[in-house]
Parts: sequence; C-alpha cells; structure tokens
Amino acid sequence: MAKHRKLRNTRIGPLATAAVAVGISAPLAVGHAVDASAEPRDLVIGVGGALNPTSDRVRDKFRGELVADLEAAGYTFEGVQYSAWPLPIDPSVAEGVPKLHTAIDGADGGRVVVIGYSEGALVAEQVRRDLSPATGGPARDDLQFVLIASPFVPNGGIYARFPGLRLPGFTSTGPTQPSEYDTTYYSREYDLVADFPAYGNPLSLANAVVGFLYFHGDHGVDPVDLETQPTSVREVVNGKGGKDVYILIRAEHLPLLQPLRDISALTGTTVFTEPVLGAVEPALRVLVDMGYTDRDYRTIGVDEAADYQDADRPTRFSPVIPAERVRQTAEALPAAIRDGLENLVDAVTPKPAKPTPKTTKPEEDEDEDEALTSRLEDDSEADPEESDASDASDDSADAPTDDDSTDAPSEASDTAAAA
Repeated sequence: MAKHRKLRNTRIGPLATAAVAVGISAPLAVGHAVDASAEPRDLVIGVGGALNPTSDRVRDKFRGELVADLEAAGYTFEGVQYSAWPLPIDPSVAEGVPKLHTAIDGADGGRVVVIGYSEGALVAEQVRRDLSPATGGPARDDLQFVLIASPFVPNGGIYARFPGLRLPGFTSTGPTQPSEYDTTYYSREYDLVADFPAYGNPLSLANAVVGFLYFHGDHGVDPVDLETQPTSVREVVNGKGGKDVYILIRAEHLPLLQPLRDISALTGTTVFTEPVLGAVEPALRVLVDMGYTDRDYRTIGVDEAADYQDADRPTRFSPVIPAERVRQTAEALPAAIRDGLENLVDAVTPKPAKPTPKTTKPEEDEDEDEALTSRLEDDSEADPEESDASDASDDSADAPTDDDSTDAPSEASDTAAAA
C-alpha cells in the first residue's frame, strides 16, 4: 500500500456526541420558558448550510449515523427552515437565529442536541453565545451543540483566521467563544472553511480551495465513517466550564491531486498515473502542511495523539511563513521523499503470480468414476469357483457343436453340385 501518512485512529466513541447525548438527564434551570402542560421532548435539531435551507440534509452527515443513533436513543429530528442562499450570510443568519431559539424552546424541558453544518454552524454558534442557564437558557446538561465544517474553529476556521473582516453582507465574528454548553467540532482536513491555512503558503492555499470543492458540499450522503476514518482529537474545558471537543477528520489524499485521480479514473489510466502520484504525494503533503501550525511532523508515525494539540488556540492568518516552520519542513522532507520512492518501487514491481487454483471434475464425471471403481471392486471380490465356471461356460460356447460339424460337409456338397 502506498505511504501517504501514518495515522492512528484517535476517534472518541462510536459517535462522540451521540454517546454523550443519551446520558443527558439533569432538570432544566429555573426560568427557562417551558410549557408546564406539555410533555418534554428529546430533540435533535438540524440547521443546514447555505444550499440546504430546509436543513433536511443534516440527517445525512457521517453516513446518516449521527442522527440515526440519536433517534435510536429516543430523540426526534427537526430541521430549522430559514432563508439561506441567495441571501447574503449576515441577513440569512439573522433570520435563522430566532427560529433556532424557538425550536429549542419546543423541547418543553426535554434534552436537545443542535447540529449545525457550515452556514448552519453560524446560526448555532450565535444561539450558543446567547444562551446561558443563568439567563433562562436550558440547563447545562440538557443542551449541547455539534458544529460541522464550522468557520469558528479557533485554529483553522476561516472566521478565526480573519476576525473582524467585513465584506458586503458578511462579517467575521472571530473564533468560537467559551460556553457552558458542551460542544463538538467536526472538521475535514484541508476544508477551506474549517481548516484554512495559517500562513500564506501558495500550495496550502490552492489545496484548501480544491478541498472546499471536494469536502465542503453536502448534496448527497456524507461518506465519512467515524468508526474507521483516521482522526485527531483535542478535548478541553473552556473558560466557562463547558467541554469543547475538536475532531479533525484526516484526508487520505491531498485535494490538490484529486482532479488528476478523477481524470485518470475516467480515462482508464489510473494504472499509469497512480505510481507517479504516489511518489509525489508524501513530499507534496509536507510542503502543503507547512502552511499550518497544527501539523506536527515529529509525531507522524510516532504519536499522532500529540498532533492537532493546539486546535483550541485562536490563530490569525499570517502572510509570512515563520523560519522555524520552514526549518521543520526541510527536516521532514527527506523521509517524505523516501516514502515516495518506496511507493514508486512498490507500484512498478511485478507482484508474484498467484498459484493456479485446483480444478475439480464436474459432478457427473465424479459419479461415473465412483461407479466404475465400485464395479472393479465387486469383480475382484467375486467367488473364484464362480469365476472358473463362468470361464468354462464361455469356452464351451465358443467351441463348434456336433450340428455345426455335420452341416459343414453338406454345405460343401451342395456347393459342388451347384457348380
């Protein structure tokens, strides 16, 4: 197998948030607006991205398993409907926030898990900042958030890279803020929105743009399997006592090379191009990772749990790559080049031919062979006296009889007379 990155799967639980959610049981804080006559409901509330204003595709995240596990634990899924695209981001979020507040109140004292994706994470983050048990929000153990592809990840989110940036219809509100409510952040490595480069490395920036195209959309079922996908995890307790879990879903291949792989697959030339891509990718990945602060080359193949350990540290974008980062990259390149050469040699080395599998005769031939063997065995076991009698009988049958001897001269006489 080609060497691209040696990773240990450091995922937490089958589905981290779902596992925690089913254990929520504390009562609501006094002051939360609850209809005392209504039955409490456990809700999983989805807030979709810009191209999913009905939020129904939140159910498809992580192969549909995240929501399915919560539903199996007794939760009911509801999607927040708000105007997303083509509205600019700020007015769209402003419309979604009160609707999410209403949806949370609709639990009537039950447990709530809010899942926000992309632009939906902006809506969820604002509500997360608004609510507190002390000001009438749900009890700490009755509400938690799951933010997928969030721009608020302190070290990687695009809002955290450019805090305060203002464009028409868009205002960056900086990194995530401490909250009493537990929050899990899922980010795909090299996604422009949630894993933006920290430095102005052209390779890193180009790779992130392509990563946005490949990793950020949600038009179909999300193929990410949290049970098997390599991840890096950082878990912290924030300044308000809430637990924040940052999960980076690692990429097997660089997005930058994926268009070439796609073209090769369409043209049937993968067998020729993959050896070359496999040779180039390890070194190219090291150069791409030079644009990040949280890719520790020293941990690769040693202790991946130590990687991604400053995910909670707010880090702004810098156009200049620090000299120390350049030095670390230079030190990591020789090993990456060796991995690439090993990939190339492995790809072009002929594999040993597989032994020819033994073939079996058709069933009817086997039956005939068994019958013949059985007859031969019967003959060999027959009574010798019976065999002698049978042979004598056969000999007497072949010898000429008296009638045959008498008829022979008569036939000869008749022939002579006729002549």
